[in-house]
Amino acid sequence: STQSTGAKDFVMDFFTDPNVQQSLKVFSLSRQELVTWGSHEVKEVQSELVPCSITSMDFFDRLTRPGLVREMGAIYKCLDEDIDGFLVADELHKMILSEESDHWDVYNEEERSEFLFLLFKLLVLGGPVCQYDDGIERYLEVSKALYKEFITVQKNAETKAIEIASRVLKASAWDGEICWFPGDDHHQTFCYLILNPISRICTVISHDFGKGIW
Repeated sequence: STQSTGAKDFVMDFFTDPNVQQSLKVFSLSRQELVTWGSHEVKEVQSELVPCSITSMDFFDRLTRPGLVREMGAIYKCLDEDIDGFLVADELHKMILSEESDHWDVYNEEERSEFLFLLFKLLVLGGPVCQYDDGIERYLEVSKALYKEFITVQKNAETKAIEIASRVLKASAWDGEICWFPGDDHHQTFCYLILNPISRICTVISHDFGKGIW
């Protein structure tokens, strides 16, 4: 089970498994490269079920609106400003980061917590030295490709509708107040465990914002 205590038990078993600890990769500031996470004493884990119900890229159609994204895909520019450590130069970034954006209400809080939106946000914002696209096409193309790669769907036997079979957990491993994995507290630092109940495979996606050049 990936619900409540079952999810937390799974995450604890995952992070304390010797095979996992010897397989996970983290960025070493001293060596400036990815290295094996290695043996850690994990005293506590945090686990949060991430909503994952979107089955169509139509979810992003509403981005095409005056002042945000043009019909041909070009993103409207705005005056440069720093928001949460990001240099924001277009309305798409502003919509993602700032409640002051004229387009913040394009997606509500529940929709912004969807795994597909989080993938899209990761690609749009990137890391500290990310070079942004002027158009939205590539962001959507890569978001779709990653989502299809990570998420498993199945047909409901009764309704014949396509449904998401995968479960996504946002997870972290702790030793007291120290977060062993994935790293420092930042909304672009995360670890997602994607559970495929059909193949019984767990896929790990992690990003530690500000580590290395990415």
